[in-house]
This record gives sequence, C-alpha cells and structure tokens, in this order.
Amino acid sequence: MEKLKFKITKNTLTISLMKSDAPKENLNNTNIIDTSEIIFSKSYIYANLELVVSFLNVVLIKKEVNKAIITNNDILMVSMKVINEIPSILKLEIKPQKTITYNIFLLILENNHLKELTVYDMPPYLLERLDVNKDLVVNLKSEMFFISNFMEENNLNTYSNLYYKKTINISKDFDKYDLEDFKTFLNINHHLKTINLIHFSYIDLNYILDLILDLNLTNIKIVINEKDNDLKLIFNSVDALRKKHERIFKKRNIILKINYSLEYKKNNIFKQLNLNFIKYSLSTLIVLIFILMGLNIYKNYKQENDILLIEQELQDIISQIDREYNLDDQDSEIEYIVPDDDDNLEETTTAPKNNYVSSYYKNYEKVFDTLLNINSDTKGWITVNNTRIDYPVVQAKDNEYYLKRDFNKHRNSMGWVFMDYRNDIDILNQNTIIYGHNINGGIMFGTLRYALNKNWSQKDENRIITFNTLNSSMKWKIFSIYRIPNTTDYLYTTFYDHDKYQAFLDLITERSIYDFEEELDTSDKILTLSTCHDRGKDRIVLHAKLIKE
Repeated sequence: MEKLKFKITKNTLTISLMKSDAPKENLNNTNIIDTSEIIFSKSYIYANLELVVSFLNVVLIKKEVNKAIITNNDILMVSMKVINEIPSILKLEIKPQKTITYNIFLLILENNHLKELTVYDMPPYLLERLDVNKDLVVNLKSEMFFISNFMEENNLNTYSNLYYKKTINISKDFDKYDLEDFKTFLNINHHLKTINLIHFSYIDLNYILDLILDLNLTNIKIVINEKDNDLKLIFNSVDALRKKHERIFKKRNIILKINYSLEYKKNNIFKQLNLNFIKYSLSTLIVLIFILMGLNIYKNYKQENDILLIEQELQDIISQIDREYNLDDQDSEIEYIVPDDDDNLEETTTAPKNNYVSSYYKNYEKVFDTLLNINSDTKGWITVNNTRIDYPVVQAKDNEYYLKRDFNKHRNSMGWVFMDYRNDIDILNQNTIIYGHNINGGIMFGTLRYALNKNWSQKDENRIITFNTLNSSMKWKIFSIYRIPNTTDYLYTTFYDHDKYQAFLDLITERSIYDFEEELDTSDKILTLSTCHDRGKDRIVLHAKLIKE
C-alpha cells in the first residue's frame, strides 16, 4: 500500500512517498497526531479527499505554510489533487527531473491560487497555453543557454526567463553572438514591453526595429539614454526612423523615446522653456477653447432646429393626407402628461395633439408611400403615448449610420429613431429593437425616461405602444421598464431554442422596476426601445409584447 508523507518545515509542505523499509507501524497506520509529519495512504486520500484537505487546511493555515514541494513522480497526480484544494499554497516546486505531462498540466490549469511554479521542464506549447490561461510565473530548471553579453546582462539563462522578460537593457554594441541571441529572445518572449538602449548604436537600433517589425510585435517602447551618447546623432536617428515607420509605429504602438539625464535637464531648462511662448500659447489655447465651445453650442442649436423642421415637415405631409381623405378632427386634443422627477406628481396638462395622429392610424399605408419617397430606409412608425416619441422608424445596413444622420440622411449628431440592422420587419423577429438618442430637449427618445415615472407607467393608455410597418398595423403592450448599466444582453433579436428564449423573457421581465403582471411565453414577439442615460454609462430600456389580434 502506497502512503504519502506530508512534512511541514517552517513555511514549506513537503509531500513524499513513504519508503518501503519504514517501520511497520508507520506503514500500517495513518498518522494524524503529529501535525508536523502527517501520513495518509493514497487510497485513503482518493476516497476521503474532502476530509484530508479540510484537515490539512487547518494545519497549514495555523503554521502559515505557503509553499509545497512534491518529491516523487509516482505521487504527482494525487498530490496535485490535494494542493488544488489548499488556497494557502501559493508556490509549488515539482522536484522530479521529468517533463511535465499533459495530465499533470491539466491539473495545474485547475489550480486557481498558485502564483509561482517551479518544474524541471515543460513543453513550449503547454507553457504558452498556461500563459494564456493563468497569471502564473513558471520557472524551468532544465534549459540553460549559451551566455552572450546580451544574455548575461539581462540574466536570460533559462527558458522561463526568456519567455517572461518584460524589460531588457543593452549597454554594449552587439557582436555576432548578441545578434543571434537577441533574435532567439524575441522569438521566444511573449511579454516584452521595454528596451533600454543604455549605449546608443544606430546600426543596433535599426537591427532591433527590423526584427520587431518582421515578427509583428506590438506595444513596445524603446528608450534611448542621452547620457554618454551623441545626442545629435540620437535626434537625427530617431527623427528619421519615426518618419520612415510613422504609420506602422502608430498601428502597432511602437514608441521611440529619448531619456534625458538629470544633468542635461538642469543645463537646458531655460533653453527648453520660453516663457513668452508659453504665455502666448496659453492665451491662444483659452481663446480657442471658448471659440470651440461657442461653435459646439451653435452646432447643437442648429441641429436640434433641423430636427424640429423635419418634424414640422412630417406633420405638414400627414396633415395634407388628412385633408385629402376628409378625416374628421374629433381627436384634435389629447391629455398630455409630462412627468416630473417627483413620482407623486398628479398634474396633467392638455396639449394639442399632433395633426397627423388620426390620419396616421387610418391611412398609414398612404403615409408610408410619401415617407418612402423621402427616405427609402423607412420601415415603420412608432408612437408612445404621452411622450414626444412619434416618429418614422428607419433601418440601415449597420447600427452606426443613423446615430449621426437625420431622416433626410443629413449629418446630425441628434441622429434619428432607427431599427436594429439585424431585424427583418417582414418576418418580425422575436425581438424587434428600436434605438434613439436621449436628447435633453426631448426630441428622439429624449422623453423615454418618462416611462421610469410611476405616475406615467400606471396610466393604461401609456402602456400601449403603436408600431406600424409597411405591411402591418400593430399595437404592443408594455411589460418591462428599467434602467441598467451599459450592457448588450437584452439586444438579441432571434432565438433558435425555446428554452433560451423563455429564459431571456424571464430575465428582462424580472428587471422591470414595476410589475405589469403580464404573462409571456415563447409564442410572443416583443418590441424593445433603448436609449442612453447618464452620459452613456446606463441604458433606459422598455419592452412591450405584440398584442395578438
């Protein structure tokens, strides 16, 4: 029967295999009395892993043990299963001079608390995978490399050092061994961030840059020290290289930086700082800021006016249709509720109803014919009672186009109300999504925030949304309203699995700040209105289900 000995010395736990010539009483009994040397059989550990781990955790925490050593290859599997359940073990050394197998590697992957691992050897492909999946430093004891000046200066004597090195120094001209070893280093390393050129050589700098670019490396800063080097040569070299590789440097975030010595800074401070120039620059900057602020205010004012003009043009178009088809004006006024931040607000005011409302519902097909002549992207018309949301809905090939274009497709930061590009209005997806900017003046979806108000949401007429398309006149009933930090988990349009769709419906229903007591199942189709809030940090979201005729 194989038995494992757990021996504690200072802050280290050593796990070894009991020798066959040990005293008979030690082999036949499991010792849990002397907490400095504990013995368990392998079969007992497998059968009672949770109990063994619980006992060891208490002992190791009490003795402040944070490192473990496994001495035998035959007990690697069972030892790793134990160590994986002991969060206080942060460092692990596997002593056997063997390459880590894939099965042991998988056990290492399962460990969520190790910070440092020392092994004899590990295949490079496993090391790379471990690097991707774990924040773990791996020390390999097997590979020693030929030490060139470059390797010696940067202590690159093991594979793990080559692999993890973030900063290197170059203080001498490269010889042929340095050139070869530097190339090897770049091929192995996955973490390099900074190269310090203590001694400047234009030839070496060119060689370094050529290798970096050939290997498609990114996010690397090359720092050239001014001290004891020809500053003029450095300036000219850096300037020429920046111009030569400007585009690729920007794309790959390759930075060339000159590091000036303290002595140089002291001697040149007055040459570098021209006070008159600074004063002039600051004054100019302040003036420019005010000009830009003024231009921005004017731009917003003009763009909002452009939207209001489009709204008026739409009203005129539909009023004309109203007159042509002799519709009565019996609905010329409606109660228009303007919620305040105070949830207890009960006041309502009477405001003129948009002229196109009655004609729109009765002649929406004729309205669409006119709208399509203006904008062929028109897909529908949405109306949310007692808000300013009463707009034709457009759809582009992506969700970016109408973020900054109005109904006439002119550039406008106010955008327009648009449907998600993934939606198909002809078949009506399970989730039809409509977006609009939250504009302070109330245009677009600027009044969708009314839905968060309790007084507004309790009004039955407000719970019915009209969203008509080119082919159908549809009404939708609100079942969920909420505000949520910026997320996209409510923006799925199609579900191919009924269970997943039902889970989605349950999720968005439970988020609602009010209980609308609406039942939903996977046969329902829903409408989602979404707008930004709090400078884009949050989203205001409203969901309604299609009222089946």
